[in-house]
Amino acid sequence: MGELKPDQSQGNVNVTLGPVEDALGEFANTEFPCPLCGAGLPIRASKRKKPYCTCNLCGVQLFVRGKDGIERLKEMAGAGILVCSKEESASHGLRLYNRLQQLKIQRKELAWKQGIIFEDKALSDAIQILDAEIEKIEGELARIAAKNKGKNEK
Repeated sequence: MGELKPDQSQGNVNVTLGPVEDALGEFANTEFPCPLCGAGLPIRASKRKKPYCTCNLCGVQLFVRGKDGIERLKEMAGAGILVCSKEESASHGLRLYNRLQQLKIQRKELAWKQGIIFEDKALSDAIQILDAEIEKIEGELARIAAKNKGKNEK
């Protein structure tokens, strides 16, 4: 591998946005859509004062490091191009449905691991937590569907 020579451009190396407060000024109240689920992720500043966001649901973490990328993010945030799924939208309903399917698969796998004669208490607790999350998401889907049905009947 070649080394960076001093005469080569190093424009994207150690790019920072200044103090943390200044770094988030342009991105205040701006969300970046998760590439997997579409949820709106708040843009934060890393310890190097570069924009990043994290989707805890999907486990995705995005860092924007180079000058060109940071500039493009600023332009998109300023122009309102970044579109995230909203709480009552169809994409939010699809995201909830996808999460529900993931949880059901995980529950099925854990239930299969659970012994018939000798019960693993920790595994039973994990299954119970999954059941509660499944119930919560099913309730949220039902609530959104009922709310949208009411809007459509008006």
